[in-house]
Amino acid sequence: MSVAAPAALWGLLVLPVIVLLYMLRARRQDLPVSTLLLWQRARRELAAHRPVRRFERSLLLLLQLLAAALLVLALARPQIRLPGGPEAGTVVVVDVSASMQATDVAPSRFETAIRQAHAAVDAAPGPVMIVAAAAAPRVMAPFDDAASAHRTLDALHPTDGPARIDQAVTLALGQRRPGGVRVEVFTDRAGASVPGVSYHVVGRSGANVGIASVAVEPVARGSLLVVQVHNAGPRAERIPVVVSRNGRRLVARTVVAGAGAVTSVTLPVSVSGVVHVALEHADMLAVDNTAYAVAGAQAPRVVLAGAADRVLAEALAAIPVHVTPAQRVTPETLAAADVVILNRTAPAELPPGNYLLLGTTALNLPVQAPDRVRGPQVLRWAARHPVMRYVRLDDITIGEALRLVLRGGEVLVEGETPLLWAYEGEGVRAVVSAFALDQSDLALHPAFPILLQNALAWLAGAERVYPAGGPIILPAREAAEAEVQWPDGSLGRLASSGGRFVIPAADRAGLYVLRSGSREDVLVVNPSAEEIVVAPVAAPAGAAAAGPLTARGTSDVWRALIFAALAILAVEWWLWARGLPRKRPRRGDAYLLRPERPA
Repeated sequence: MSVAAPAALWGLLVLPVIVLLYMLRARRQDLPVSTLLLWQRARRELAAHRPVRRFERSLLLLLQLLAAALLVLALARPQIRLPGGPEAGTVVVVDVSASMQATDVAPSRFETAIRQAHAAVDAAPGPVMIVAAAAAPRVMAPFDDAASAHRTLDALHPTDGPARIDQAVTLALGQRRPGGVRVEVFTDRAGASVPGVSYHVVGRSGANVGIASVAVEPVARGSLLVVQVHNAGPRAERIPVVVSRNGRRLVARTVVAGAGAVTSVTLPVSVSGVVHVALEHADMLAVDNTAYAVAGAQAPRVVLAGAADRVLAEALAAIPVHVTPAQRVTPETLAAADVVILNRTAPAELPPGNYLLLGTTALNLPVQAPDRVRGPQVLRWAARHPVMRYVRLDDITIGEALRLVLRGGEVLVEGETPLLWAYEGEGVRAVVSAFALDQSDLALHPAFPILLQNALAWLAGAERVYPAGGPIILPAREAAEAEVQWPDGSLGRLASSGGRFVIPAADRAGLYVLRSGSREDVLVVNPSAEEIVVAPVAAPAGAAAAGPLTARGTSDVWRALIFAALAILAVEWWLWARGLPRKRPRRGDAYLLRPERPA
């Protein structure tokens, strides 16, 4: 037999309390006598009866003790093993997000969680599976014995990305075993309460300061870095922000970050290339005190194909891009271009690459254009998206546009139907405008060159900045293989698949350098901004005490114990109501004497 809630067994301490109360209770019997005069001399002795009764056998007391013991055992949720039943499996879910590197518990939250996970493996009744709760939960080891689970736990390391705890728990509960599964989660932020899932929360404090984001704005002489500092602590902090390149300090500012607030600071940078941004502030989480940015990025190379448009050509000449006209898009054209603009071309299947589509769509994008809509009006736009930065479109006029039916991506400008749409996936990054320039007066507005430059910069990935934990997908441009340099300086090889290079999960923040032929791409991976607020979130009510699911090889007996306790209490009440046979008076008993009434 096993119990799911052994802490409830402390309730057995109520049994000696019941016995003590029984012994302290003075019990008297009614005895009729002819007169009280003969008992006056014994009044003093009766008044000074012993405060504690001599322990005597009592059927009612025995039934009360038995009922209390059964109720306590029911709270402990005992389970009995059925003969020949399969053993339940245990899924150990370990949070490997960046916040688990916090050192508010020694040596870190992650090491504490791993130590607790080892203990859970030792206590597991059957095979154990290990799941890492990262940006995309991963099964690190299938169901196996305890020795294999211990080796897998020792090999785990925290990432610099976020964790999807709920997804990891769903993955764990979805496992199928003949004996059922139970889930043990070790994290610093508990998810929703789910039967059969136990949360073990590590961490004590939430006092942390980190870099929420770094944006690069081009200016006349270099770039302007906009650094957002998030103070998740309970009091204001003075935080020095330093920008350096190759170990040489370029500029520094001190920002006063209010408690629980996000504060921005701008720093001018005149160099070109990757710069390092750091907060010279010691706290319990160091990984979010650094970030990278690409300053003074080179102008993207743009290939313009499709219908000729003088307004579009003049706008491209006014912004920092290198434009090459083309009659059609060939593999050689893609290899030489950062972005391809398709203006009112017939829909076709696009190879991996970056595309700006004006008044047209593509066959391999999750979008369809079954018909057209006349005179749509702009109702709203996604002002926070990089393509829409500093762009206002509330007064433009559109004559006709494609009616876009979407199955993914992100709507940037919306009217009756989506008017501007962004998509990234399967090696393709695209911005689709439902209307061509000759169908609107957008080109006459000051927002147009800003929108065009933003779109080309985002499509070309000029900043090449990615959040940690997610995949990195780049077009291969006919290259079959590339060399990749990881943030720690080690080298590896990537083979192209489907016309693209894929790094499935960039778990470490830093610089990734991809070299294929004469081309070199420097990719910046920064810690996830989700991990700055690292205050531990306690498990929801009842989650930690939920215990494991009842396995198919066991039987839950707590309900039977409750029914038995209620039946015993009913019998005890019935005996008390009917009155037990009177016992003969014994020395030391107390009596209540009353005069006998005359006949």
